[in-house]
Parts: sequence; structure tokens; C-alpha cells
Amino acid sequence: MSYELISDEEYSSLPDEDDRCFVEFESICRRNMTRIIGEDTSNELDRVVREQYMAAVSAVAQACQISNVAYEPDGSNHLNEAFGRFSLAVQGEVARIRIRSRGMRHPYSVLLIGSTRTRIEHYVSRIRDIVERSDLDHDRKKRLRNRLDQLAAELSSPRLSFAKTMGILAAVVATTACSVTIAADGQSAVAHIMQLIGQDKETEEAAAQRLAPPPKALPAPTVKPAAARPQPTWEAATDLDDEIPF
Repeated sequence: MSYELISDEEYSSLPDEDDRCFVEFESICRRNMTRIIGEDTSNELDRVVREQYMAAVSAVAQACQISNVAYEPDGSNHLNEAFGRFSLAVQGEVARIRIRSRGMRHPYSVLLIGSTRTRIEHYVSRIRDIVERSDLDHDRKKRLRNRLDQLAAELSSPRLSFAKTMGILAAVVATTACSVTIAADGQSAVAHIMQLIGQDKETEEAAAQRLAPPPKALPAPTVKPAAARPQPTWEAATDLDDEIPF
């Protein structure tokens, strides 16, 4: 059975920030691990996939300087216990990162409102149906399914990333364009998704401007009092009197 917990394309789409990179990497690997392991898979395959998941997530946690997430295989038969402890540690760190970054607004991301998310999910489902009914070959259909799975995962994120989403949608358009029968429908659905994302971003930015505090007024310039004219002294007045001729 051929499988991978994370593809090269998914590696290249990971965020630059260490915390977000770890969260996204773990989410992708966990989702693919859950998809690979099923009721029909053997215990040996389940063990191998889980060990690969723990080894990969542990290595990325170390690279991203995430504490409390480490896996050191000891060769024992207690993999289920080790996997349970590791999963709890990972979810604890993911929760910590998410709650710490809840107030952060990334300029190239947007917080989708509930109705927008629902409408986008509708268009994603429409694209899936279009793909399944198309005459695309098996490999292209598989790549499109993976892309749509990535988009669904991004929709579940607290804030939707522009770069990741636009990269996914561009790949969807490029692949559906290979089939004349679905090109127009696929591009129409993608255009609607982009429009919905843009509307929520405009609304978010407008709200941020309304809530922003007014700029501080500059202090009034200090006006120095005019200097008093010196009054002549008695001696000076006497001198002037002496010079007046009679």
C-alpha cells in the first residue's frame, strides 16, 4: 500500500511562523493518518503509520521549538499507550498555540463568518461532484480530491490563509481546465469562492477601521509671552533732561 502523511506540495505550503507551521503540519499528518488507517487495515500497518506520525511530528516540534512533544521509540510492545500519551501532549500544545494566537490578525488571512463558510463548503461539494462526473483520468481526479481536502481543512482553521487558499484554487482551476466538459463549471465555482472570501475580508477591514481609536491630537504650540520693553532708569531720565536746551 502506497501512502504519505504529507506531500511535497503540502510541505511547501506550510506557514513561515514556527507555531503555525507546527499546528498545520500536525493537522495534515493526523488527517492523512486517520484516512490511511481503517477497519480493513492490518495491525502491522496501523503500527507503522502511527510510529511515522509520532516520529514526524516530534521532529517538526523540535525544529519549531515546541516543548513537551517528543517521541523516542523504545522497541516495546506498548505502542498504543505511547501513542495515547503522545497524542495528548500534541493536542495540549496545539490548544496552547491556538488560544495564544486567538487575537492575532494576520494581514493575509480572514476570519470567515458562519454563513460564508457554509456557502463555500457548498461550492466545494459542487466541485467534487463535477470532478467525479468528469472524464479526467484517475491521477488528475486524485490530485483534485487531495486539493479539495486541503481546502476543507483550511476552512476549519480559525483564520483562512490567502496564500494557501489561492494556491489550492489555482491548482483546481488548472486541473479542471484539462476537461472541456467541466472547465466552465469548475471556474465558476472557484470564482464564487474567491468572491465570498473577498467580501468577508472587506467587511473585516471596514470593522477594524471603525473600531480603531482616533489618532491622538498634537499638543498645541507653546506661545511665548512677548518680552516687556525695558523702562528707562532714573539716571537715564536725568541724563536726557540734561540734554534738553532751554
